[in-house]
Amino acid sequence: MKKLFISFIIISTFFSCQNEPKEVFSDLVITNANVYTLSWNNPSLDGIPAENAPFKNNKWQFDAQAIAIKNRIIQFVGSNDAIKKYIGDTTKVIDAKQAVIIPGLIESHGHLQELGEKKESINLEGLNKKEIVEIVYKRSLEIPKGEWIIASGWDEAVFANDYPDMIELSNKTPNHPIALIGLRGFGAMGNKLAFEKARITTNTEATDGGEILKDAKGSLQYVLLNHAKNLLVDKIPKQTLEQRIRIMKYGFNELLKLGFTTTHHAGVVKEHMEVYEDLHQKEKLPMRVHAFIAARKHNIELVNEWIEKGPTTDDTSFLQVKAFKAYYDGSLGSRGAEFLEDYSDKKGHTGVGGEAYGFHADMITKVMDKGFQIAIHAIGDKGNRDVLDFYENYFKTNPTSKELRHRVEHAQIVHPDDFSRFSQLNLVASMEPAHAVEDVPWAIDRVGEERMKGAYAWRTLRKHNTTVIFNSDFTGSDPSFFYGMHSAMTKKKRSEEKQWYPEQAFTAEESLRAYTIWAVYASKQEHLTGTIEKGKWADLTFMDVDVLNANPKEILNGAILKTMVNGDIAYEK
Repeated sequence: MKKLFISFIIISTFFSCQNEPKEVFSDLVITNANVYTLSWNNPSLDGIPAENAPFKNNKWQFDAQAIAIKNRIIQFVGSNDAIKKYIGDTTKVIDAKQAVIIPGLIESHGHLQELGEKKESINLEGLNKKEIVEIVYKRSLEIPKGEWIIASGWDEAVFANDYPDMIELSNKTPNHPIALIGLRGFGAMGNKLAFEKARITTNTEATDGGEILKDAKGSLQYVLLNHAKNLLVDKIPKQTLEQRIRIMKYGFNELLKLGFTTTHHAGVVKEHMEVYEDLHQKEKLPMRVHAFIAARKHNIELVNEWIEKGPTTDDTSFLQVKAFKAYYDGSLGSRGAEFLEDYSDKKGHTGVGGEAYGFHADMITKVMDKGFQIAIHAIGDKGNRDVLDFYENYFKTNPTSKELRHRVEHAQIVHPDDFSRFSQLNLVASMEPAHAVEDVPWAIDRVGEERMKGAYAWRTLRKHNTTVIFNSDFTGSDPSFFYGMHSAMTKKKRSEEKQWYPEQAFTAEESLRAYTIWAVYASKQEHLTGTIEKGKWADLTFMDVDVLNANPKEILNGAILKTMVNGDIAYEK
């Protein structure tokens, strides 16, 4: 009787397994993985892991081995054994071969078109003055007369005191209009013919805080700083839609190779939006895009269009238009950032900000009234204080707007009295780890040692309970997550041992969160993505390095193996 009963149980179990409802089976299962789900609580404000974090004996432990995905949503996260019941006849199985899997990386402040434009233009990065003139002259010998020559990558900070000789270049290239665009987007240089075609003369006035450089005699030096660059850049012949799509697709592919599943394009103009809308309509966006519309007068047509439409409402859409990018002051390198006191290396000069730089409060207010999130560029301590004042004053009559988690882009140098205001106003500090190491030592020359204590101050902001998110502001800096994480953890340049203000460094966990769940939090989508949990999007990044246990050099040398967007492998090494 006992044997008969056991036989009955075995037979029943067999038929039960055979009759497992098909809806239980997954479309895709990932096995043999080393998974960090990030589903545990945030670390303390000092960076100490939470009590429920998989952190034991001073070492991080992977908290899952396998992931099941159905209908592009994570269905189950657990062990290799537990995942077996989700594998049916039609389930695709990916053997991760011990790859490290984290939530899909977010590039939360960049300029997608610049990746493709840079690829198709002459690269000036790292060149000295003479080399810049020479490489552009050589290109002029290779192309038909009259064709524009575009180059990019000269560093506005490096050349701030001594620019390449554009008059010499003009004499060498009389038959080609030339535009040389700055690395950080805060300057442009050109030859005489380009200035003539752009109708820039000694009588032209620069608006929105821009500057047209002239010599002691009042003659043009053919250098444009801050928003004056648009006087030239906007006159470069417009690309066709097909050309712009090609350029944007290159940018998408580069970000996918770097493990990013979402990008926040900061400063979208009409030409960019046309590409995004075209690809979205055709269901050809390869990754999720948050388009931050440029709140500038030159972009007023697109601004008014979206003020009329209001924010997009479908959170699952690959194209999100819920935010605007505003600009309060200039860059530190070109001495455009606005400070409460004079620049240390230029007495009598405090930079430019506010309406003089193109921050139109009435426009921003209309945008906020329609329910959009705002991300305001602020570099100097006065620029940051004024932005905080703007938000504070708006919230007095519109308190519910605080719930949108508005942003301060860069928050580069903050006065000690203002750090606590970020969290009080529920603002997100959107910052670039690479800038903290690339900008020294010249940043110290600009503001002095005392003000540098409030510069790139991630730890100070966190200690004041501010959400900090990381990005690269590409192409101003290398968008590599591994490079950004190395910068955040060490406060060192790639090949140097000197640390710059290491007390502001982040831990590995904080750095990882700043590129994932905290960036998702900034977009109010933490219920949909940002961690690897049941019910969330299947956006995953596969890599070959244990980013929570590896040393910084190992992280810097890490590689992306796969990038999964919406359950599909969008990139594979």
